[in-house]
Amino acid sequence: MTALRAGRALLALSQEELAGLAGVSRQIVVRIEKCELNVLAESIDKVRSALEENGVVFFEGASDRGPGVALRRRRSKTP
Repeated sequence: MTALRAGRALLALSQEELAGLAGVSRQIVVRIEKCELNVLAESIDKVRSALEENGVVFFEGASDRGPGVALRRRRSKTP
């Protein structure tokens, strides 16, 4: 759940802005970021999808590192 908060930070979005993009309430975003257990998986999926649609890429953890997030590189226009 902290990866979703990090993704929001990468896009410089407020909780309210992310909630609007995801189609959920701001309180849902707050509960997700606090890692509360009583959040529907569907709501988490909506928030993650909204972040991914805006350029955030999520990386699974591995044996030598934890999970992470990054911004997708924008393709440069070629002449």
